[in-house]
Amino acid sequence: MARLLTEADLTARTQPDIEWRRPLLFALPLAALAFAIGMAFDVPSGQGSPFDQVTYPLALVLLLGLSALLWQRPAQTNAAVTSLVFAMSGLFLGKLVFILFLIPQTYVVQLQMTETFFWIPALQVLSFFIPRLRSARLVSIIFFTLFFLVSVAYLLRAAIHGAPQGIVYALLELNLANIALFVVTNAFIGFKDKYVRSMSEVDTMRQLIGTDLLTGLPNRSRIDQVISETIDATTPFALLFIDLDGFKLVNDTLGHGIGDLALQETARRLERTQGSATLVGRLSGDEFVMVLPSPPALAMQVAERVLAELCQPMIVGNSIVNLTASVGVSIFPDDALDAQTLIQHADSAMYTVKSYGKAGVRRYEADTDSAIERLKLVERALGQAQGAGELHVMYQPICSLDDGVVRKLETLLRWTHPELGAIPASEFIPIAENNGQIIALGAWALRAACRQARRWNDVTGLAVTVSVNVSPLQFIQPDFVDIVREALQSADLPASSLEIELTESAVMRRLDVVKSSLKELQTLGVKIAIDDFGTGYSSLAYLRDLPINCIKIDRSFISDLSAPRRAPQFALALIEAVIGIADTLELQVVAEGVETRKQLEMLRDLGCDLGQGYFLSPPLAEDAALEAYVMPALFAPRPAGKPLH
Repeated sequence: MARLLTEADLTARTQPDIEWRRPLLFALPLAALAFAIGMAFDVPSGQGSPFDQVTYPLALVLLLGLSALLWQRPAQTNAAVTSLVFAMSGLFLGKLVFILFLIPQTYVVQLQMTETFFWIPALQVLSFFIPRLRSARLVSIIFFTLFFLVSVAYLLRAAIHGAPQGIVYALLELNLANIALFVVTNAFIGFKDKYVRSMSEVDTMRQLIGTDLLTGLPNRSRIDQVISETIDATTPFALLFIDLDGFKLVNDTLGHGIGDLALQETARRLERTQGSATLVGRLSGDEFVMVLPSPPALAMQVAERVLAELCQPMIVGNSIVNLTASVGVSIFPDDALDAQTLIQHADSAMYTVKSYGKAGVRRYEADTDSAIERLKLVERALGQAQGAGELHVMYQPICSLDDGVVRKLETLLRWTHPELGAIPASEFIPIAENNGQIIALGAWALRAACRQARRWNDVTGLAVTVSVNVSPLQFIQPDFVDIVREALQSADLPASSLEIELTESAVMRRLDVVKSSLKELQTLGVKIAIDDFGTGYSSLAYLRDLPINCIKIDRSFISDLSAPRRAPQFALALIEAVIGIADTLELQVVAEGVETRKQLEMLRDLGCDLGQGYFLSPPLAEDAALEAYVMPALFAPRPAGKPLH
């Protein structure tokens, strides 16, 4: 299980306990053997000095004791190395003083000094190759300094009183060798330290790249890697996609700090229920993943245990947090053959759980979950559509039913995806309204319509009016009126050339906010139309109290004009009543969804002002819309002498 590296982990990597214990367990007995051989041959033969007769047994006991210490207590490696450097340094420093100042025979001095050529480099390498053992290194530096001072003292004495030339040369050679070894060792150690630090940093970065910093679990990158590796093994496994229910409410009410603690507790609970799971990871936010090398039936049992664990109340800080979870399950290779699709299918199953009331477990089913996948695919693509230049605007003429002349043009947002093709507004607009993207999309469409209306005005010399649909969410934004004002000013378009369309339900949902904004728009000179009239609350009082210029009768009532049985009579009565009210209040009336000549004639007979629909004109691109606007009539006008109503 992956986790964050702690400071203790990083320090442990550079400690010599493991790195140096084995070499020392091999080297110390060999050194002890060397002293034992010296005791057996050099001392009895008379080649050894009286100093050796005392120190060799002590060194042998020390080395064997340190070997036993390392064998029994590995954690004492640092102390053993420091003791070794300290004791052996003192031994050789004492021996140097002894042979230089207390032994009169020249050949004996030279013979005894050669021994230091073997032992001193070993001590130096031992102390300097373990940079973390500051005590051993300090002892070694002190020893070399004292060694040098003793040598200088002897050379000064030799300059005054004279000394055998061989001893002087041997002493100079030994000090030069020590200095050269000291320089080379330090240079090498500097390079080694940088290399070790670099490798440690690389290891740390590799782990951090694959680790979620908040929970310590594997992140999306590591999750994808593990799933791909598991797929390569061709062994069936299950993937659980876990999403916390109600986590946003925790963040909003208790704060993000409590939310983070709740995520950490969730990670701990998932680890507790991990069992035989290959992986428990965090994808993002409150989404987690578990990979199980289990058959489908067992995977569903584990998912139920996970759900039960996560539904238990959490004590987080001073708060009690109650969360549930929705769990989706997909199986390799039954449901998908690659990591991305496997996660996507489990995600779709999880979303289906949420749509059925949350706090449940569901395995992916292609027949029922494919609609969820399509929704999520469109939602992801919609977030990039504006930046990728995939959006464009069409314009549908709104015509006078009496003479066929185009009076205004309704702006319709269209989206063509490079892979998914043309996506109908009826599919992506509800998605945008649900996730809030409609605010940015609506503002973009508003600006585009204002710029186009300005270009048409310049070309024709006419006051072309464009009508723009506005989402309820977009309209209640505090800066909506400012956005409209900025769009008009940026395009240098008169406010009278812009009409804002609101649905009836949007008007009634936040009447206080809507009323204030509508009055500001009226002050600007912008016209207001009520779209889909007859499908909402149908409170006629707002027609009197709000600054409304136009009513658009919903297409369902226009369609009923051609329906069998009683529907036409009801539709006729309702449309006639709406037209009568509009005439009294001096409001324009637009019939939406005029699809047949029969509907056109019936609406004419009822006295409807304007109409819109495919029978009159489909949505048009910019140039075609301009041609339609300047045409004398899009369809035959009412025959002369025929009454309006």
